[in-house]
Amino acid sequence: MSLQAQQLYRSRTVSIHDVRCRPECRHRGEEEYSSGHHVVFPRSGVFLKQVAGREFIADPNHVLFFNKAEPYRVAHPVGGGDDCTVFVFRPDLLQEVISLHQPQIVERPDRPFDFTHTLSSQQVCFCQQRLRQCLLTGIQNGLMADELSLDLLAAVMRQSYRDRTIAAGRRRPATRQAHREQAERTCLLLAERFAENLGLEEIAHAVHSSAFHLARVFRRETGLAIHQYRHRLRLRHALECLVEKQTDLTALALNLGFASHSHFSEVFRRAFGVAPSECRQRANSGWFRETSKNLKAGHLTAA
Repeated sequence: MSLQAQQLYRSRTVSIHDVRCRPECRHRGEEEYSSGHHVVFPRSGVFLKQVAGREFIADPNHVLFFNKAEPYRVAHPVGGGDDCTVFVFRPDLLQEVISLHQPQIVERPDRPFDFTHTLSSQQVCFCQQRLRQCLLTGIQNGLMADELSLDLLAAVMRQSYRDRTIAAGRRRPATRQAHREQAERTCLLLAERFAENLGLEEIAHAVHSSAFHLARVFRRETGLAIHQYRHRLRLRHALECLVEKQTDLTALALNLGFASHSHFSEVFRRAFGVAPSECRQRANSGWFRETSKNLKAGHLTAA
């Protein structure tokens, strides 16, 4: 497996790294151990992470949590590998943020994360990418980078614990497991083929379900409708391309399944509060302050 890491930023508060993984095969790899308490933002590609015998899909709609020394395995069922940005916070700051939702964290500082992953909101995805863009372009306002990183952490943990307050209801454990696996299969299909205009019947047939059953199960398991999940994948891929300075917006829009450049611009602005052309250009200290306020207030849509 080819693994490359680039440090984007380091302070006493947080270190931020880009990690590029290009596996030699798609099968599950050897057991690995996390070197620290990591908050990981997948930006492109998809992989399976297995922890304590359970597998889940990791794609750009998710944020992942790794406890230090936690054993895990990774597989890449879709070719191409993955690209992620990793945040490593000072342990006492991490504990302070999580304790707002889980006071018992003080009793087990070696295992701060209760969960392996969570869905990320549009606000969180956008702000993480814009912070990364600023760091890549050489803007090194350390105070603002530290503050925005902590704002991201707070937003992610708030989302994670809020999602877990939704009860599983009265379904039997076997039924819950079957529904979870069906939703995971659907996530994997969408992560691999998000640019295609697949219909509900096609998706349901591919995961061996009826359209009605899958639509209900997927929304209950993920909190999103199937079309919303695919929509987020498309927009996050577009955001990644814009940060990497892709310039042909019309080609990008059509390649991602949007009807036109104008349609793409409209939904991108609605999701992230800025047009694609502006997003590609704006990376400055003034933007940092605006982004931090939007993240806290939730001004960006979660569609």
